[in-house]
Amino acid sequence: MTHQLLSSTQSRPSIGHADLPAIAAFYELCEQVDQLDDAPTLADLQRRLDNPPPDGSHQRQLWETPEGELVGLVSLWLDDPTDIVLEGWAGVFVHPAWRGAHLEAELLSWAEQRVREQATVAQRPAKLYAGVRANAPYYRAIYETANYEVIRRFHTMQRSLSAPIPQPQFPQGFTSRPTNAAEAEAWIALYNQSFVDHWHFTPMTLRDREFQLAYPTYQPELDWVAVAPDGTLAGFCDAEIDHDENALKQRQEGWIGLLGTRRGYRRQGLARAMLLQGLHQLQAAGMATALLGVDTQNPNQAMGLYESVGFQVKESSVTYQKQL
Repeated sequence: MTHQLLSSTQSRPSIGHADLPAIAAFYELCEQVDQLDDAPTLADLQRRLDNPPPDGSHQRQLWETPEGELVGLVSLWLDDPTDIVLEGWAGVFVHPAWRGAHLEAELLSWAEQRVREQATVAQRPAKLYAGVRANAPYYRAIYETANYEVIRRFHTMQRSLSAPIPQPQFPQGFTSRPTNAAEAEAWIALYNQSFVDHWHFTPMTLRDREFQLAYPTYQPELDWVAVAPDGTLAGFCDAEIDHDENALKQRQEGWIGLLGTRRGYRRQGLARAMLLQGLHQLQAAGMATALLGVDTQNPNQAMGLYESVGFQVKESSVTYQKQL
């Protein structure tokens, strides 16, 4: 049954760790209805709160009944303002029993107002983005009703690791090995030159890389680079395994988190070799399925590469944008 008594709700900012059990339970309640397989666990929420990324700020605003029941939540990430624009990323979530009573519009309006306020302080124009599963009409309607426009589409692709995986063939003279913290600045240059032509590219900084290397779930044994004959870092593949989520959901999945080739080293088969090596590493770690995400408008024909080694589309998502 849909509630109509929005005047009975009160909004407040999350106070941190004390709110996390209720937030995790709220996400799980939404997941039971939405079936999107993306609800963060309590451990996820605690880890993210204890390890905030640099170059931005995260806020959660909660809507509760007088009895303290959590019925609405906005997750808002604000990038540090650039010389051009201030950008925010929003997620709007409403208790299944409270959906359709205009609470969605109230939550989204709060997020927009927060971004406008910060943009005024920074004296910058502002944009607000939201990512939504393509097959989730309820969530899509939240943004489309508020005149957000779709600006990008992404796929999550998967491949069974029980099927044969070709052996990686590196260009002559190229080798691969795990990266390390001592070469962080060289790795950053590799990353930036690999992704400079991608949508929404933001140069990585040393603070960003140090954050990655220090994150509690970072797995150095799965973070590899390809090295050119002259010692230049020419490509990379970073695989990831969430052992806690696999145990919780009784599956064995691993991700190809990052895959890239430096400008000047493309079209030699380097990305394919690094991808295949990453798949072998996930297979050796006992994973049954490999997944990755891809921009459908990737400028370097990434989808063709992934399909050529057996990946298929599992699900799709869209990114919305509104200029504030």
